Amino acid sequence: MTGKIIVIGGGIGGLCAAIALRRAGIQVVVYEQAEQFSEIGAGIQVWVKGMQALRLLGVADAVRAAGAEVHQHQFFNADGVPLYSADLAALARDTGAPAPVMIARSALIDALATGIDADESVRFGHRVSAVQQSDDKVRVEFAGGGSDEADLVVAADGINSTVRRLLFPAARIRTASYRYVRSLVEHPAPFGNKVFAMFFGRGNRIAVGDCGDGALYWLVGLKRPTVDLGGAPEVLKADLLRRFETFPEGIGSVIEATPADSLIHHTVRDLQPIETWGRGRVFLLGDAAHATTPNLGRGSGVAMADAVVLADLLGATDLTDAGQLATVLEAYSRSRTPEAHALQRTSWRIGNITSWDNAVMTHARDLMMRTVVGRRQVAEIGEQFVQAAALQPPGQRWGNVA
Repeated sequence: MTGKIIVIGGGIGGLCAAIALRRAGIQVVVYEQAEQFSEIGAGIQVWVKGMQALRLLGVADAVRAAGAEVHQHQFFNADGVPLYSADLAALARDTGAPAPVMIARSALIDALATGIDADESVRFGHRVSAVQQSDDKVRVEFAGGGSDEADLVVAADGINSTVRRLLFPAARIRTASYRYVRSLVEHPAPFGNKVFAMFFGRGNRIAVGDCGDGALYWLVGLKRPTVDLGGAPEVLKADLLRRFETFPEGIGSVIEATPADSLIHHTVRDLQPIETWGRGRVFLLGDAAHATTPNLGRGSGVAMADAVVLADLLGATDLTDAGQLATVLEAYSRSRTPEAHALQRTSWRIGNITSWDNAVMTHARDLMMRTVVGRRQVAEIGEQFVQAAALQPPGQRWGNVA
């Protein structure tokens, strides 16, 4: 395979794209605006489809070793009353799909970096300032000088994508009506190892997940935050302890054990769905194309599947042929947008419902989650495992898939 692709963004989607494209025999260079792989961020759940994609990319074992498999999803109300649960270990065993993994975001990036030669393939400290297309090439210019050109650009530069703004200036980022606080902490798992547990209160919710080796990832949803973004972390921590003091035993100890300066307090945003993930010789991938609110913990897995599908399509493509690239873009968008858009819509809706703070509405929500909604969610999770198992190696173009 001849031709060259520039990947913009050295995060989860960008690294997965680089691994997949190189396995398809394509020359790839990754440009990342940071000076090194980022340590920013807390934890992340790599959902079952993501783990299957990583299996195809040959890095699933490295990710699994750096985190902890999630064998149980357990959901409760603020009093600790069970709402519903899902036995993910059994689903993995029955379908042959891999179990999800909870992992520190920095550890995930490090594990993905094992799939490429970072010294050779990643150029740090490059912020995109312009992208210019011609009939046969695309040129990327960087702030502070310098440029590079290739046959195709894959923009994986996140929800604030510079490249997407250049292509689709009308694309809109939405801000949810609640905020998140996240962190990692060294602490025994209060609800069991390899368990992701979530508790829903009136406007306040908290999830705790085992990341392995004594580390926990936890995140809080706040409907009516009282501490300003950028406010003193000690004040934020005290506010969280007050909000969750009546929640089941174990919640308060996790928050109390967390250093205040490790709290990440932020708005929750997504990208209003867009129908076509590119234009000409520039394609979008991951959050640049379909950023979603993190309420279902599946966004990274969709980006990983993007990478597998796109590499499969490009592996048989003459990158110099604009007509073939147009065909690939249409097939890529048609293949990936239904799942991504459905996740965006569902996650936005669930985020709103789980943030209800009216007593009558939260009681109704809990009742629904104990009955029809809970059963529907468990069935949908089972279908996710079936679909993940069906995501198979893309054929001979990839050569040997580990």
